[in-house]
Amino acid sequence: MKEIDRLAALLFPMENNGSRVLDLKFFPGEEPVTVDEFCREVHAGFVQVDSGQSVSSTTFPEDLTQVSVDRFISAM
Repeated sequence: MKEIDRLAALLFPMENNGSRVLDLKFFPGEEPVTVDEFCREVHAGFVQVDSGQSVSSTTFPEDLTQVSVDRFISAM
């Protein structure tokens, strides 16, 4: 099974069992990655939470400074 298929099955299971994805955010890192690398790491993170190796959080503090889109694009 491809990594993207494993991740999709984990995020959107056919048998829901009461779980659901409400809001999932990924932020770009500093190094380029392939789709398979990305999916493998995300899947590993979910497995760690599900197995109790890592704790999950229901909140995410967002204390970011807003930047206009024009300024953001010009910096690229």
